[in-house]
Amino acid sequence: MREAARRFLCCVILLASPTMVRAEGTTSVEKLLEDLRGSDYVQALVAAEKLGRSPQHRAEIVPALMETLNHEWERCSGDIRQAIARSLGRLQAREAVVPLLQLARSGRGIEHDCAECGGCFLVLTPAGELFDRRYEPFLESEVLSVINELADFSHLKTMADIVSEGKWKAQLIATIGKVGHPRYAYFIGGYKDDEDESVRRAVAHALGLIKNDDFTLPVLIQLLSRTGEDFHVRWEASNSLVAIGKRSDAQGVAKRLMNLLRDREKLTVLLTARTLAMLGAEEGLVKVREMARDEDPKMRVEAAMYLGEVTDRRSTDTLIKSLKDENLAVRACAVYALGQIGDASMIASLERAFEESRDYMAELEKQLKEGSSDETLRQKYGSGVFDLRQTVREAIEAIQERAGKS
Repeated sequence: MREAARRFLCCVILLASPTMVRAEGTTSVEKLLEDLRGSDYVQALVAAEKLGRSPQHRAEIVPALMETLNHEWERCSGDIRQAIARSLGRLQAREAVVPLLQLARSGRGIEHDCAECGGCFLVLTPAGELFDRRYEPFLESEVLSVINELADFSHLKTMADIVSEGKWKAQLIATIGKVGHPRYAYFIGGYKDDEDESVRRAVAHALGLIKNDDFTLPVLIQLLSRTGEDFHVRWEASNSLVAIGKRSDAQGVAKRLMNLLRDREKLTVLLTARTLAMLGAEEGLVKVREMARDEDPKMRVEAAMYLGEVTDRRSTDTLIKSLKDENLAVRACAVYALGQIGDASMIASLERAFEESRDYMAELEKQLKEGSSDETLRQKYGSGVFDLRQTVREAIEAIQERAGKS
């Protein structure tokens, strides 16, 4: 979905270009390379995109694309370099990783200049919120995305050197984690206290990919439980702990986390419980259900969402009670969770929950328009967070889809 949005403007340009009306077979590689090196932005962008669709001419195209990476156009050079990188990725040009890294190291534009990157995603439902939390550090740069796709062990030192120079730290740390030897966990962990939140998030993500549990687990637990840490860093640490547990020793990871269920900070407890629940630990499920009744509506929102993630049928009673929560965001998350659990008998309850919320939502909107303590009302009711109608629709569709498969 994000990828489609990211490329929308580029597609519009391609369709509008005179080059595109030519038959595919009559547009020569030579002509496209000439357009790519020319000064016209549209022709260069079209050529950069189309060259990646001619794998039969790979031997001629790849060297030319690598050479053109350093070209400067009259405008929007960053966008054209993005398109060149995309074509190199389509052609699986692993030999292009070195020149792409050299370009990244040079500091020359490798981000979008003119075209929209499409990184924005309008969150309307809990499902959309969870989707939006996915770690995607490469939306702004196709050059770095292709490096991530094609890089291997032989490129690790160069990437580490660029990170050490302070360039593209988040993106290259993520790639180092993907292809790295276990000893690179120490290099990645060295950035866990970086002042940039995006770098710390990359550390949390990358450590979940490297097999060096003796080092990675303590660092990830620290990031998850660090009071005041950015939520997305802590969320990514939770995801990485789940990934490590599922591929190696779920019980061992769970054992290391149990003490955090007694932490003073609620978010630490809840994220720990979520991690344990995802690993199948009963203690985690029990704690998430308990926090679905917490006095803090933010905790109730997250807890209800997590119950949807684990799709535990024993949580149904807890979620049904949450359908009448005073906070509309909590209600929406309960609807989402019940949809994920997929019990067809819940459809009537979901529809009723929406109907019962109509007057509630109308009253809230009225109070907001009248200027009643705006922040207090939003905190209490969760206004403006999720679209309850769309959430109910998605939940019912999820239940019906599961019923159709059974």
